Amino acid sequence: MRFALPLCGGALLSAVLVSVPPAATQEGTWALTNARIETVTRGVIPRGTIVIRDGLIVAVGPDVRSPADARVVDLANRTVYPGLIDLTSSLGVPATPAPQGGAAAASSAAAQASNVGLEPGRVIASEIRPSASDIRGARDVGITAVLVAPTRGAFRGLSALIPLRDDSVRQLVVRSPVALHMGFQGVPGRYPATLLGVIAYQRQAFYDAQRHAILLDRYRADARGMARPTYSADLDALVPVVRGTLPAFFAASNENEIRRALGIGKEFNARVTVVGATEAFRATDALRGARPPVVSVDFPRPSEVTGWSYRASQQRAPGDSAAAESAVRRLVEGNAAALHRAGVQFALASGSLGPADFLANVRKAIAAGLPREVALQALTIRPAEIAGAGQQLGSIEAGKIANLIVAEGELLTDNARVQMVFVDGIRHEVVGPPAGQRARDTQAARGAPAVVAGLAQVAGSWDVTVNNPQGANRGTLTVTQNGAVLDGRMVTELGTVEITDGRVTGNNVTWAVTLPIAGQTSTIVFQGQVQGDRMTGTADLGAQGSMTFSAERKP
Repeated sequence: MRFALPLCGGALLSAVLVSVPPAATQEGTWALTNARIETVTRGVIPRGTIVIRDGLIVAVGPDVRSPADARVVDLANRTVYPGLIDLTSSLGVPATPAPQGGAAAASSAAAQASNVGLEPGRVIASEIRPSASDIRGARDVGITAVLVAPTRGAFRGLSALIPLRDDSVRQLVVRSPVALHMGFQGVPGRYPATLLGVIAYQRQAFYDAQRHAILLDRYRADARGMARPTYSADLDALVPVVRGTLPAFFAASNENEIRRALGIGKEFNARVTVVGATEAFRATDALRGARPPVVSVDFPRPSEVTGWSYRASQQRAPGDSAAAESAVRRLVEGNAAALHRAGVQFALASGSLGPADFLANVRKAIAAGLPREVALQALTIRPAEIAGAGQQLGSIEAGKIANLIVAEGELLTDNARVQMVFVDGIRHEVVGPPAGQRARDTQAARGAPAVVAGLAQVAGSWDVTVNNPQGANRGTLTVTQNGAVLDGRMVTELGTVEITDGRVTGNNVTWAVTLPIAGQTSTIVFQGQVQGDRMTGTADLGAQGSMTFSAERKP
């Protein structure tokens, strides 16, 4: 397959988190005293104590006394919040199964790799292997639990809700399975590859599951004289979905996808939760009577919003295009606020954003009209309820898991600073940025360039060449740099793409791009090293392999 230059058609996402020293972790019995406590479900306690024992909150209130065996932490002038929960994570999910055990195993793994995205019986809890740096990067901004599932395919597998702790994540899963994850993406090069094919495939699979459920019930009622139903892990995974006992989390971002997903749920009496919903403001009527959606704050570009192509084709007054783009941007950033005004409860999620950008975009949603207290609920108790863990997580109450954030300043504001995080009652100190970094971050957020010693300077225009087996593809990368953050765009014969969430660590640079390949979208991760005006590295296409790239800075 010829690979077009990966400089078109998609948004970039962060692939590297800046390394920080290992966090000190401590467990045992704790008494967090003199704290302002935002319980989320039971109001605010201006000054109170939280007692943690064996990973659980055992007491919380203004008159709670510290146990004699507790380690006491005085949190005067600080606020304790429930840990944040992200329901759109692929943390630690392997891209493809690794072949083990010789040629036969390799052949089996290859067949399984070709079937990726059509695996309703895939149990993610048995596969996840998150890296310590990824866990720490999310935890340091206050995320204490994530729902992990693959991000591509029609049937993606059974998700797992995991705590962000450093030890034995697979053995300490909060809940599995949480849901069957689905989407409208096909499989390149085989059926179903098109949207119509995917919908037909999903509907047929549900019909097959209904029949399989009937046969199972009959066999269990009286097996004598009846042939055994064929064993199928995939059909078995679909049975609780069509019976309504296991929800289906359906990735659906634009208006048509949202309505299609809800339509499939209605047809099969399935408990569908829409995930993504970046155009929920266009489908509030459909979502009002549905299960609470999981709303991504990975905002689409104005040109990706439904109806933009038509509007852009119309003749307008000079300067109207910029005004229209600004208006659409306000709409997408006000998406969650529109749902709130419509009376729809929801969770907020990162989509494909890195942890810091996730919370930055939540602040944009607040600036666009979402009340801060609703945003906090959408990051804590709402995702816990949607994931079926509302009795365990999402608020500060006695009997719940001790997943907590201790912050200086008001969480979800620019001046907040997370000081420590508790996960399962284990304390993790958050290592703050180096001296002056917060000022540089604020400067960068306001649009002023920041130069950081020890970081490669990548700003400028670059001629980029990606080498693939069929030859070289070329394009131009133009970037601006604020500290360790890169922004800009790529221009090729196939179009122009804005870049987001680029990162520089020392002389290393990394970014990712999501683009259409063979009618599907695929994510490509670029990792390179900068030496003066030259950059070299690899472009990783996951299961499809990798290629080398080089770039020269223009004078």
